[in-house]
Amino acid sequence: MRRQAPIRLSGVPGRLNETVLPDGACFANPNESPDIVLLTETNAAALLARRLGRGPAAILPIIDATCGGRGTRDHRRADVMIDRAGQREIDEAVEMLRPAVRRLRSLPRDVIETEDRRLMLLVRLFVRDRAMTPRSEVGARETFVYDDEVAIPGAAALAVELASQGLMERKFFDKTNVCPHCASARMTVREYCSSCGGANIVEEPIVHHLKCACQGPERDFRRGGELVCPKCLQQLKNFSVDYDRPGSIGVCQSCSHLSTEHKVGFLCLDCDSRIDARHIDSKTIYSYGLTAAGRACVTSGAPLPQADDLSIGGRVRAFARRHAAREQPCSILFVRLHRPPELPDSADAWRQTCAFFDQIMRECFTPETEIIAAAPVWLSLLGCDLKSEVERHLPDIRQRLERHLTLAPKIELAVFSPDEIPGILVRPRRVA
Repeated sequence: MRRQAPIRLSGVPGRLNETVLPDGACFANPNESPDIVLLTETNAAALLARRLGRGPAAILPIIDATCGGRGTRDHRRADVMIDRAGQREIDEAVEMLRPAVRRLRSLPRDVIETEDRRLMLLVRLFVRDRAMTPRSEVGARETFVYDDEVAIPGAAALAVELASQGLMERKFFDKTNVCPHCASARMTVREYCSSCGGANIVEEPIVHHLKCACQGPERDFRRGGELVCPKCLQQLKNFSVDYDRPGSIGVCQSCSHLSTEHKVGFLCLDCDSRIDARHIDSKTIYSYGLTAAGRACVTSGAPLPQADDLSIGGRVRAFARRHAAREQPCSILFVRLHRPPELPDSADAWRQTCAFFDQIMRECFTPETEIIAAAPVWLSLLGCDLKSEVERHLPDIRQRLERHLTLAPKIELAVFSPDEIPGILVRPRRVA
């Protein structure tokens, strides 16, 4: 029977005492790659990339042997945390990571030492045989964090890209409410007065005078220590004979407005915006796991598909390159919608206006025309059209865009040729 190779441990920043090594384990030599990394001092994770290289630092299994407090950055980086750097504790941690070591050893060395952060993420999850799952974090702006981002900054964005390429699959995890102004999910729910918008509302019992049918908050009936009907001035002495209490009512301490139903809104803890519940946005949180294609890329060492630049600038440059390769002219129409002063002062109203204008933009051009929307800015990529030709038709384009807008907001138009692409992302001074 073939003897299993000992598991090689490496301490960062320094080695632990030889006496704490469990059976079947040894310290890795300086010229060989470890199977498991031991963090031996607080904040040692910051040294991993310098000691091991970016790929191994993100991929190798890690034991936090610092006995530090929970919730630190090193603890989020580690796969196993131990409260004491003793032989028994390290032995148990190594046994927990043995399956991960087997998967790690099955991979080509160039895969482990990759500089491609997308591949790093795939390999990291493959070695640990798990998905990238978010965790609730009260202090985080989105209230959810991916611990893998401590090892690979921007892992969430990489997961979105890998999912679009079929190498990862995303699954619904949760949904949060987010502020429409700053996109923060750190908000508190609050009831507020429908009259003045204040939050100083108290619930008071309702008193109902059975004889004259007068009812109202108890404060209107209170006369010192007695209850007196404000309508007929009769003293109310006996409950269920003279009066009863059918419920309660909210009283605004700021404006004295009475209401049985208060408005519900949110207070953003990051930008201090007060938002009505109907204007709140939502965001879906996903977990990401490897697909069969993603696992095949990891185990075979095959290069990943070239990442597409999906930014506005990237899409515009790709459009210009395609037409240059075909020796065809092209131009880019820049459209900015300015918010009209008559529009109701709510984020929802402006979003609806932009959504409607987006439909108008797409109906204004042929279905083959690529429209890049970044409301309140749109770019129309016009193939086979020279800049001078488009400029001649700007009055007609303006008319077609404005005729369906009731409030007639100001529309800013400018045309760019391919060699003027850098100026597209700068607000044009010229308005047609």
